[in-house]
Amino acid sequence: MTRKQILTGLPILAIVATIILLPYLGKVRDLENLTSAMDIENPTTLKFSHALAAKFPGEYNIDQVCEIYSYLNKNWKYINDPRGIDYFSKASFTIENNLTGDCDDFAILMATLIESIGGKTRINLVFDSDTKIGHAFTEVYFQDNPEYLRERIDYHFQNIFQVLFDIPRVKTINYTPDGINGIWLNLDWSSKYPGGPYINYTKRTIYYPMEGYFTSSN
Repeated sequence: MTRKQILTGLPILAIVATIILLPYLGKVRDLENLTSAMDIENPTTLKFSHALAAKFPGEYNIDQVCEIYSYLNKNWKYINDPRGIDYFSKASFTIENNLTGDCDDFAILMATLIESIGGKTRINLVFDSDTKIGHAFTEVYFQDNPEYLRERIDYHFQNIFQVLFDIPRVKTINYTPDGINGIWLNLDWSSKYPGGPYINYTKRTIYYPMEGYFTSSN
């Protein structure tokens, strides 16, 4: 290749590199921001998570996750980010701000509280090409039998009538198998209970802030 051919090709190469690199760099930035927002050692975060988990004392378990999910889902107040800005609030700030924020703030707080009591989580940022809507939700990792998890979740979310007549509310749970011997249980706020249905999406990036990496389906 001659020098002239190299110089002529540079703009095209630069454009191609930009197209490839920009989305990747954006995801690297998101990973950094998510990691920074998950302040699991902050005293405010620890005090809040421990107070909820203490209702079911002992080793980390699904009952503690249910208590955290139930409390956040019942008490969350939705507030948009500033216009044109996708802001990830620190978990401690969200607690101090009376549980207000958008879907990514909910996902960050959920993941942080669970991590701070010994659980393992990941945060999904998804996009639906049809509706042009983005969303964020957390998944939590368990190696317990899915049927056992379903029974414990059902115990927490049955109403009085269902308890009296032994009618299950949670008949199935939704999760992503890890391909080995565990599952990632859906904790999306739209589900109303841990393991509820996933929303529709066409693109998905999965972030593991505590491990420092991400994977993407697009």
